[in-house]
Amino acid sequence: MNGLDLAKRTGWSQSTVSRIESGQGPVSEVSVTTYLAHCGVSAPDVTDVLALAKETEDGYLVRRKVLRTLILHETTARSIRSAAPLIVPGLLQTEGYARVMMGSADSVDQATVDSRVAVRMERQSLLKRWNPPAFVYFIYEAALRCPVGTNRVMNEQMLHLAFLADRPQVTLRVVPFADGAVAAAIGQFTLMDFADHGPVLYSENIFASLFVENPEDIQFAKGYLAELDAVALSAEESREFLVRCAGDYDRPDEGALNVRRAHPSLAEE
Repeated sequence: MNGLDLAKRTGWSQSTVSRIESGQGPVSEVSVTTYLAHCGVSAPDVTDVLALAKETEDGYLVRRKVLRTLILHETTARSIRSAAPLIVPGLLQTEGYARVMMGSADSVDQATVDSRVAVRMERQSLLKRWNPPAFVYFIYEAALRCPVGTNRVMNEQMLHLAFLADRPQVTLRVVPFADGAVAAAIGQFTLMDFADHGPVLYSENIFASLFVENPEDIQFAKGYLAELDAVALSAEESREFLVRCAGDYDRPDEGALNVRRAHPSLAEE
């Protein structure tokens, strides 16, 4: 595979690929992981390579092995299906929304917030790749109605989701409050399918992040996604719903900001 092929696969410019290969300037761990994944490097070897990387001055590094593994799986997945009952999934977040989520814990300093937001925004290059995975997101209405930051932040987030819904590889399905029991029963998780090995289920909470390959758990997740598929609005109805949500947030803020508090680990995905 030459530099042009790799640029097409990753959605990067040829100059970006050349800069990574020549070692000209700092390179984030997200970029290194993406590069190695497209070169067919195994997960253990990716970890070994990243362990050799030195921290750059801008702090633009992924420090959690969990996030490294998640990026590796996202990059090589054929399809990604996700259930999101509480928050907008990380790959779909605007910078403003992500910034509020990342900075929601009192112990997080601004430099850390900036670094985390930068990593999240870079991860989203996956959506612009020439051959991205097929994305299906089931988003519970509660995640769209619970204010994160200002009305402007939420308005921009809803519009961003509506625009993403027009992408051919992205399917957004809203699960309305009326069918919320199904959406809220399990929690947030992502099921990733691959061309060369079995599916992987990713789930996280404030205590742990899990990558699961157990066939019974995978089958349970597929069944749960099928239930969501049965009750969720259609893709077109969901897009119209998102546009209406954007309109609901298109108003001045009143009083203090309603900033949702989130545990840092819940904001990672």
